[in-house]
Amino acid sequence: MSLYRQPRATRPLLLAAIALVALLVGGAIGFALGRGSAPEPSAGDVVAQLRGELRPLAAGLELLPTEYPQALAGGGESAAVTGDLGRIRDALAAAQADLRTLDPAGLRDLTNRVAALEAAIRVRAAAAQVQRLAAAAQQALAAVPGGR
Repeated sequence: MSLYRQPRATRPLLLAAIALVALLVGGAIGFALGRGSAPEPSAGDVVAQLRGELRPLAAGLELLPTEYPQALAGGGESAAVTGDLGRIRDALAAAQADLRTLDPAGLRDLTNRVAALEAAIRVRAAAAQVQRLAAAAQQALAAVPGGR
């Protein structure tokens, strides 16, 4: 029996593990570098996105003055008015985060005018009052980025 041991060949499993770790570390570094150089969205991109998000709100505000008087008279348009209000609320919620960043005062004004419109419809206010409130909400919408 010999007192000296022959050095063993490097284990293939150990080499594979080292290669895997190096691959993962390299991939993470590459991802971080690539993500760091990704372009930030421009103000125009954000406004274009807002315009798309606010389109249903504008459409709802446009339709309410014609559908509400029919609903008030019992013409069966109450489902349409309810649908318009739902679209208005959903669109405002979708755009809220961006509007809060870009124009917090405009968002507050728009939100208050939409709330006043909803309250008037809920108490079955006169059609002329709902029409005025819808026009005021349309003006507030036109004042925020992406509202035109």
